[in-house]
Order: sequence, then C-alpha cells, then structure tokens
Amino acid sequence: MSSLIRPRLFVVSGLALVALIAATQLRGGTSAHAGEQPHQLSLGTQGSAQPQTMEAFLTGVTKDVDAYWTKVFADNNLPEPRVGYRILKPGETGDSACGQVDDTTAAYCQGDDTITVAEQFADGIYSGSLDRALPGSSQGFGSAAGDFAVAYVVAHEYGHQIQDELGVFDRNLPTEDTELQADCYAGNWAKSAYDQNRLEDGDIQEALDAALAVGDFDTANPGHHGTPEQREEAWSRGFESGDPDSCATYLEA
Repeated sequence: MSSLIRPRLFVVSGLALVALIAATQLRGGTSAHAGEQPHQLSLGTQGSAQPQTMEAFLTGVTKDVDAYWTKVFADNNLPEPRVGYRILKPGETGDSACGQVDDTTAAYCQGDDTITVAEQFADGIYSGSLDRALPGSSQGFGSAAGDFAVAYVVAHEYGHQIQDELGVFDRNLPTEDTELQADCYAGNWAKSAYDQNRLEDGDIQEALDAALAVGDFDTANPGHHGTPEQREEAWSRGFESGDPDSCATYLEA
C-alpha cells in the first residue's frame, strides 16, 4: 500500500492473535479490569437501546461519529461527509482498493472510501489482550482496553475519511502529520459525546491510555505514526478544544 492511502494502522502478528480473547458480548464478556462491571459509551439519543455485541457496538460508534461530522460540516456549509464501512467477522477476509483486509484490521482506505474494522481486532482491544502486540503498550506506555478504547480506534479511522473529504491527502504530507490530526479529530468527537453526558467514568482515561498504547518509536520510518506522548497530546488537544480547527496545527510546516 502507498503511504498516502491509509495503511492498516493497528495490525497484529499471527502470534498475537493466539492471545485474543473473543469477548463478543460487550456486557457479560471478559472485562479489561478484573472484578469491575464493564461500562459502555451511551450511543444515540437518550433512552435508545444500547448495543450488546461487538458488531452492534462498532456500527453504533461509526454512526455516532458520522452524525457528529455531518453536523460539523453542515455548520460550515460543507456537503455531508459520506463513507462506506464494513465489519469483518472473525476469520473473514476481503479485498479493498488498498489490498486485502483481514481480522487484524482497523483501517480507512482512501481508494474505495471505506472504513473496515474487524470484530476480532476490536475484541482484543476491548479485553486488553492486544497490549503486548501494540508498540507503545509493549514498552510500558498506556494500555488499550475498554469500550472507549475501541471507540477511539473507530473515531480515528473516521478522522482519515474527514481528511479525504477536505483534500488533506492531496498535499502529500508525512504520515505522522495525518495520523496525529486523525487522533485530534477523534478527540473532537469524544468532546461532543462528553458535552452530551454520554461518557461513563473512566472513558477519557481509556482513550488517553489507548493513544499511548498505539504510539510507536520508529521515528526514522516514513510510516511513523507518532510517539505515545505525541498521540496522547493530539487526542487531548482535540478533546480540550472541541474544535476541529485546532487540529490543523498538525499539518503546518
């Protein structure tokens, strides 16, 4: 895949997949924190039925993030953002304009304008079983666990779609710049959910820990996504400002 077309941002090795806990049920499954009742981000309007499976949760978060950006675009007299999305079942593979996708995937592909998230990957994030496979957490930075860590991943991928809508990829910017801006955009969405009193205790910390966990240290690599501290800071900037314009700083020379 070209560096301009969104790569698989969160890919784990085959060995790491052995460690995945198939926490298909969001409630009643294995909690990332032993002994604690798992909490869940409230999706939709007050009183809406909440998702009980990972597939339903991923769908609900994608629609929630989409609703946020649709409003942002409307407020700025821009056309409604449009994107396709698909959720891969465990063991399922498929083709995309960016290459084959499988159950280790969470990615946005610019070529076919589609967000793909694998249930098995999301289960591993939710349960915390992927920590040793993520560059940051494997070095002691953060821990990707919980429902809002999964939501962070989805919101980050949708952030890349927003960049596509706004022509960011046409500028041939370094991968690090676009990755950090997508983290910032994920923070923008999270702030909107917070302002609507739809977050549970601990959700913000889950997002911050996840941002640390997925940071990497290969700064000489053109595919470098940002260090743990940079990714945490980017999400925090988006959350604290609640303003997508604040995320433009990552694209400045």
